[in-house]
Amino acid sequence: MIPAVRKPSDRWLPLTTLVALAALVAFQAWVYSTRLQLSLGPRVILQPWLLHRGFLMYENAADLHTPLMPLILSALVPLIPDGLERAKLALVGLLSLTTLLVFAASLRRAGWWIGLLGAAFFVLWSPAFGYGKLWYESFLAPIYVLWLITDDPSATRPSAKSLLFLGFLGGVGVLLKQHAALVFAAFVSWNIVMRWCTHHSLTRVLREAAWVGVTTLLTIGSCLAYQFMRAGTLQGLIYWIFTYPLAGVYASLAAKAPGPSQVRLLAISSLVLPLSVASLIYAARKKDKDWLRLGGALVLLSASSITAFPRFEMFHLQGTLAILAIVSCLTVSYILRSWPAGRLTTTSLVMVLSALWLVTPGRAYRDAIQRQTPRQIAEYSALVPLADEIRQVVGPSACVYVFPESESNSNLYYLLGCSPPRYWVFHYPWYMIEPIKSWALHALQEASPEWVIYFPGDWRQAQELAPEFVEYIRRHYQEGETLSEGQLLLHQMAP
Repeated sequence: MIPAVRKPSDRWLPLTTLVALAALVAFQAWVYSTRLQLSLGPRVILQPWLLHRGFLMYENAADLHTPLMPLILSALVPLIPDGLERAKLALVGLLSLTTLLVFAASLRRAGWWIGLLGAAFFVLWSPAFGYGKLWYESFLAPIYVLWLITDDPSATRPSAKSLLFLGFLGGVGVLLKQHAALVFAAFVSWNIVMRWCTHHSLTRVLREAAWVGVTTLLTIGSCLAYQFMRAGTLQGLIYWIFTYPLAGVYASLAAKAPGPSQVRLLAISSLVLPLSVASLIYAARKKDKDWLRLGGALVLLSASSITAFPRFEMFHLQGTLAILAIVSCLTVSYILRSWPAGRLTTTSLVMVLSALWLVTPGRAYRDAIQRQTPRQIAEYSALVPLADEIRQVVGPSACVYVFPESESNSNLYYLLGCSPPRYWVFHYPWYMIEPIKSWALHALQEASPEWVIYFPGDWRQAQELAPEFVEYIRRHYQEGETLSEGQLLLHQMAP
């Protein structure tokens, strides 16, 4: 038999694609490292630093989320002591990893050029989806893509390794953010139903699901065991992850709907989704197994959007963007390959979509590259001169208490090198409830710092939300000095 002769273009395609991918990842890393404005708040700088200094998750460092993100970042403290650099490297590393995984998932399903298109889509839209903010969803994004890569609903008999790995990844996702439990449940349920509907034995399908479920629970259980060994109790963890969210306080006080500009961005980035649904229906009618893969990706895309609620911000959709990139590119590939419309029509459609995708999100890169002023790190850069000014007043070793405390000013503790009282919590309305206020006030009374810095712009709200704190500070502190930006330093009165 005479072997098939490969075209020169086919021989060079993998190398060309990989070179383009490397350039894409390098450009993205450069822009995020040096040009784009970032948001690196206390969750990713101060909190890991506090954990490294002996604070315990949930017991004296409040957090609404499952613990894996701050634990990972705190484990990196000995390797990368500088909190800002550690957060920046984590952000760029996760971005690069997610880009490569999106490429791999698209490549596996549809070939080299579609893999590159998926990576390019993700890179282009990442600023619009808040990837300048390192957050829980930044860690979830590569996990979601790995779910897609690991599991294949069209597989005749998945291996035990793939089932165990999928269960482990499911547990990791839940430990990064508890919302992922619903996302993983939806994804696994889809695969169970599809395997059963495609003439697999119900007993075998349930046995496979049991392997996944048990591995997921073991992964979560190992983290709970670690927390118990460190804290000697799971009481704080249960309160913050289960009791507090289910009480409805956060949803009622912090709920926020998407604004018009956010809806517009979502609409443009999702232009191909109606075609994805149409492709799904067309493939199912043709009994093409592609409909199973596309359907699983659409289920994961829909389920992952729940991380944006109840407080909508684009950065809560970071994980969704990675799946949107894969779904969009798989749809484009399927249309070009299988739809009965003429090649010219489908090619024109792809070109129009690509132009819209390029122009709309590309402005963020253009503005960042053309910016002449030094870039700012939100929740950090503006605090550096303030911390220097405070040190000049209070001396090299004195500690301060920040009040009212928020995402925008809590990194002062890190910059000053002093820990807060050992119940660290923000003074947002949804935290200023019983028993949280009592715990935090008791910690302040037990170890009152020598100085208090408070922000007059938030003082009235603080009087309404936390009058106990205001009264305690007024009785034990006296005005010391007004800083350059209007913040007030209060000094502890003599006993």
